[in-house]
Amino acid sequence: MMPVRAGGAPCPASPTYTPYLRDNSPRRKARGGGGGGGGGGGGGVPLASALLSVPGCLGEVLQDLPRPGRGHPGPRPLPFALPLLQKYRGPGGFISADPPAWAAAAAAMPSKFSCRQLRETGQRFESFLVERGLDMETDRERLRTVYNWDFKISFGTPAPGFSSMLYGMKIANLAYVTKTRVRFFRLDRWANVWFPEKRRVRLGSDVSKHRKSLLAKIFYDRAEYLHGKHGVDVEVQGPHEARDGQLLIRLDLNRKEVLTLRLRNGGTQPVTLTHLFPLCRTPQFSFYDGDQELPCPLGPGDCYELHVHCKTSFVGYFPATVLWELLGPGEPGSEGAGTFYIARFLAAVAHSPLAAQLKPTTPFKRTRITGNPVVTSRIEEGERPDRAKGYDLELSMALGTYYPPPRLRQLLPILLQDTSIFTAPKEIAEIKAQLETALQWRSYEVKFRLLLHLEELQMEHDIRHYDLESVPMTWDPVDQNPRLLTLEVPGVTESRPSVLRGDHLFALLSSETHQEDPVTYKGFVHKVELDRVKLSFSTSLLSRFVDGLTFKVNFTFNRQPLRVQHRALELTGRWPLWPMLFPVASRGVPLLPSDVKLKLYDRSLESNPEQLQAMKYIIMGTTRPAPYIIFGPPGTGKTVTLVEAIKQVVKHLPKAHILACAPSNSGADLLCQRLRVHLPSSIYRLLAPSRDIRMVPEDIKPCCNWDAKKGDYVFPAKKKLQEYRVLITTLITASRLVSAQFPIDHFTHIFIDEAGHSMEPESLVAIAGLMEVKETDNPGGQLVLAGDPRQLGPVLRSPLTQKHGLGYSLLERLLTYNALYKKGSNGYNPQFITKLLRNYRSHPTILDIPNQLYYEGELQACADVVDRERFCHWEGLPRQGFPIIFHGVMGKDEREGNSPSFFNPEEAATVTSYLKLLLAPSSKKGKARLSPRSVGVISPYRKQVEKIRHCITKLDKELRGLDDIKDLKVGSVEEFQGQERSVILISTVRSSQSFVQLDLDFNLGFLKNPKRFNVAVTRAKALLIVVGNPLLLGHDPDWKVFLEFCKENGGYTGCPFPAKLDLQQGQNLLQGLSKLRPSTSGPQSHDYPPQEREEEDGLSLQVEPEWRNEL
Repeated sequence: MMPVRAGGAPCPASPTYTPYLRDNSPRRKARGGGGGGGGGGGGGVPLASALLSVPGCLGEVLQDLPRPGRGHPGPRPLPFALPLLQKYRGPGGFISADPPAWAAAAAAMPSKFSCRQLRETGQRFESFLVERGLDMETDRERLRTVYNWDFKISFGTPAPGFSSMLYGMKIANLAYVTKTRVRFFRLDRWANVWFPEKRRVRLGSDVSKHRKSLLAKIFYDRAEYLHGKHGVDVEVQGPHEARDGQLLIRLDLNRKEVLTLRLRNGGTQPVTLTHLFPLCRTPQFSFYDGDQELPCPLGPGDCYELHVHCKTSFVGYFPATVLWELLGPGEPGSEGAGTFYIARFLAAVAHSPLAAQLKPTTPFKRTRITGNPVVTSRIEEGERPDRAKGYDLELSMALGTYYPPPRLRQLLPILLQDTSIFTAPKEIAEIKAQLETALQWRSYEVKFRLLLHLEELQMEHDIRHYDLESVPMTWDPVDQNPRLLTLEVPGVTESRPSVLRGDHLFALLSSETHQEDPVTYKGFVHKVELDRVKLSFSTSLLSRFVDGLTFKVNFTFNRQPLRVQHRALELTGRWPLWPMLFPVASRGVPLLPSDVKLKLYDRSLESNPEQLQAMKYIIMGTTRPAPYIIFGPPGTGKTVTLVEAIKQVVKHLPKAHILACAPSNSGADLLCQRLRVHLPSSIYRLLAPSRDIRMVPEDIKPCCNWDAKKGDYVFPAKKKLQEYRVLITTLITASRLVSAQFPIDHFTHIFIDEAGHSMEPESLVAIAGLMEVKETDNPGGQLVLAGDPRQLGPVLRSPLTQKHGLGYSLLERLLTYNALYKKGSNGYNPQFITKLLRNYRSHPTILDIPNQLYYEGELQACADVVDRERFCHWEGLPRQGFPIIFHGVMGKDEREGNSPSFFNPEEAATVTSYLKLLLAPSSKKGKARLSPRSVGVISPYRKQVEKIRHCITKLDKELRGLDDIKDLKVGSVEEFQGQERSVILISTVRSSQSFVQLDLDFNLGFLKNPKRFNVAVTRAKALLIVVGNPLLLGHDPDWKVFLEFCKENGGYTGCPFPAKLDLQQGQNLLQGLSKLRPSTSGPQSHDYPPQEREEEDGLSLQVEPEWRNEL
C-alpha cells in the first residue's frame, strides 16, 4: 500500500492527489525524512483510508472533501485539527498504520453535534465569509472548499462536516440549500446588473465584487465623470437641454434628432483615447464615430467625434450613457499619468399630451425627520369622547401598557447595523441571539414580545413623517360646537396616518415652540370627516383661540392592538397552548361519526370534493388539538367553504359556540353577510366604537351592536353575548371578550378567515384566554385557519421584524415548518389540511402563470365560461382569444414635493387610454359598455395611485363625465387582496433612469415580492392589462416568465420587446469596466449632484401602507 506523508502530499510514485497543509503549518517537518517514494513509510496507510475510519468529526470531515474527478480545484490546505495529525504521524512523517493510539484521541472528539452547535458553527462560517470578502458566494462546492480547507483550520475547535452544518442552518431557517447553491439568509445581499446581452449577467461568483462596486461608483458618483480632466472635456452640439447632469433630447414621434459629442483635448499634453463604451439599453439610440480606430492619440486641440442618432415611434423615456476611457499624459508613474474617465448621461424623451400634464408640480425635496416630538412638562388634556352609552360588557381582566424597554430604544440604532453576533457587544449579541433563534415553545413569548417592541419603535419613527408644521385650526364650521376645533389632515381618508375617534394628538402653538418649556395641548379626536378631524382641547386653549392660529402637530398611533397582542402572549403560558401552536399529532377524538351526512346550505359546493372534505373534517373535530387549515389559492372559495363549515357546525353540534374572526373589518363584515342568510337570529357582529357607522354595510346593521335609537354603539353584557351561537369580530376586537373573561370552554370552535394576512400574535388575541387544550380524552376546542400563504402576509414596518419572523402568520408558519401540514408523496394529509383546487374566478390564460409558479399547476379553471370569456374578442387585444395585454412603456420615475413615492406619467397616461377604450359609451345605448365598478387599477406606489385618479376624475374629459366613474377603484395590491374585478389594469411604475441599474433592489422592491406579484395578477376575471418597463421587469424571475408568456402568445404590445444580444458583448463590457479606478479626489460640482440612494424604507417609498385601524 502506498505510504502517505502526514502533510497529505503523496509520494512521487503516487498517481493520485491528496491535499497538503497550509503554509503556516510545520509543512517542511511533515515533508522531511525520506521525501521520496516510501522512505520510512512502509507501514503507513493512505490518509483518506485511515481517516475515513475515524469515528466522529474527523471521518466526517474527510467525507466532505472534494474528490478527484468532481471538479477538484487543486491543492488546498487540510481542513482538520493540525495538532492531531502532528501528534500521531509515524516514522519519517507518515501516519502510522496502527490506528489505536491516534484513533483513541480522535474518538474523544464529538461524534455528534447538537442542532445548536451546527447552527452556531454555521453562523460563525457566515461571519468568516464576510471577513474574507466571500459573502457573495453561493456555489455549494466552492463554499464546501472554503469551509473544509480554510475555515476549519482557523476554527480552533472540532467542527462538524460541511453537510451537517448546512443541515443545522437549514432546519433553523437560516439558509436555503439546494444541490448546487447555498444562500445564507443573513448574507442575502446579491444584486443583479443588466447589460445588453443574450443572457442576464448575475454579479456573484462570475464577476468580482470589486468590479461591481466600481460600476456602482460610476452610477452613484456621476459628478466625478461629468468634469473634464487634464484639459480634456466634451462639447455638445445639437438640440438638447442640460438638466441634473443629463443631456435631455426631446423627440417628436418618428422624427430623428442628431447630437454630436465632441471629445476635445484642450490641454497642453497629448492623451490617448483607449476605449469608448456607448452603454445603451434601447433601440432608440444609435452611435457613429466615422470608423475611427482605437486607441486614438489626441494631441493638444485634437477632437474625437461621436454622433448620436435618436428616433422613436413610442412615447417614453429612453436613457443611455457614453463613457470614454483615456490614458493621461506623462510617463508611467509620473504625475498625471494613468487612466481616467469621462461620461455623458443621455435621455431621449417623447411625451404624450396627458403625460405632459402629469409632470412634477414641484421639485422633489426629501423630508428630514427632525427627531422625536417635543416633550414638555406641561401637558393640558382635552375632553375624551363619551364612552358608548350602552357599555354593559364587563372588563374583568386588566390590560397592561407593555411599553418598549428604554434600553431597547437606546440600542436600536446598533441593532439595525449588520453586525455579526460574534463581534457585537454582549448586550447586542444577546438580543440578536433571541432574534436569530428558531421559534420554539420555550422562547415563544420572549421572542414575539421582542419583535412587537421593535415593530412599535419603528412605528414611532414612521409616524413622524406625518407631523405638521405651522398648520392652522378653525372652529368647527359644521356642528358649530364651541368645544371642538377642526384640523385639516391630508391622507387621513386613506389611513395615512390613521386617525380614529378616541385617538389623540399633541399640538404646540407655533409661536411658543422655541420657548424653554411651552405648553403641550393633548387633543382628543371626536369625529373624522373626509380630510378633517374634530378635536377637543383644554378650556385654557379654547379661551385664547382665534381662527387661523397655527400649531405644530405631532401625531400618535393607537397602541391598543399592540397591547392586546402582548397580553395574548402572556396568556399562552397561563393556558398552555403548545399542542395547538406546535402540534405533533391529533388525539383522534371525534365530535361526530365519520359517516355523518351533510346537507349543504350552498348546494353548489356538492360538486367540489375538496370543499366537502374540509367541511367533513372540521365538523368531525378529529384534528384537535391541532388547527385545521383551509389552504385557499385565489378564487377557490375559501371563505365560502369556511362559512358553510360554520353553518354545518351550528346545525350538527347543538352545544357548539363559535367565534368567527378576520384581521380586517371588511373580512369580518363579509362573514356576517354570508352567515346571516341562513342564521339571522344566531349571529351577532361586534363592532369597535371607533368604527365609522357610515362604513358599515346596511345589511349587517340589524345584527350588530349599533343602536339606531341611541345613535351609538352598545356592548351587551357577557351573559347576553353568550346566548348567540356565532359571534363575529375582528381579531383585535376579540380582545374585549378576553377582557370580559368569557369562560375558557365557552367557544368550541374559533374560525379565522384571511389568516395568512395577520401576524401570529394578532391571531393569538382571538385564541389565548378563549380556548384551551384539555386532557387526552377531551382535546378541547377546534381552531380553523383559512388563507393562502402564497398571497400577501401582514404588513410590517421594521426591517428587523421582517427579517426575523414577525411577517409569518400562524398559518404560514405551520404550513412551512410543521410536519403535519407538509405535502407528501400522496398530497396533503386531509385530516389536518385541505388545499382547494378549483378556481371560480379567472380565465384559464390569466390563471396559467401563477398556477405554475406558486401552486404546482394543480389549480383547475372552473369559472363561468360566459363571464371569463367576455373579453376574448375585445378589439383592444393584440391577439384575439388571448385576454392578457402587456403594454411596454419606457417611462421615467418621477417624484415631487416632499413625497418619497414614485409615479410614472407615461404609464398613467397609457392606463388612462385603456380605461377610455373600456368605458367608452356605446353609440346605441348611450351608456358605458362596462361599469367602472367592474374595473380595478393596481399600482404599488401611492403617488401613482393619486396621479391615475387625477387623470380619470379631473384631466380626461370623457372619463370624468361618466356618472359612476368614482366607482372605479384605484389602489395598492394590499387594498385589492381578497377582491376581484372583471378587468384589472396594473401599472408597475418603476423604470430605468440611467444607463444601467446597478442595484435592482432599488427598483424592484415591489416586483421582487412574489406574493405581491401573485395577488396583483390573480384579481382579474376576464381581462388583465399590465403596463410597465419590460427591460426592468425582465430581471425578476417571475415577471420574466410572465413577459415571455405574453410575448409567445401574442399579448405583447408597446415599445419593442428587449432584444437578446450576444453574451460575449456583455462580458467584454464588464471586462473593460473592471479596469476602472475611480478617483475620490477631483473637483466637485453642485450642478451635478450624485444620485441619492433612497433612505426611506421600501414600504414608505412604494405602497406606503395604511396605518392599522382595524379595531
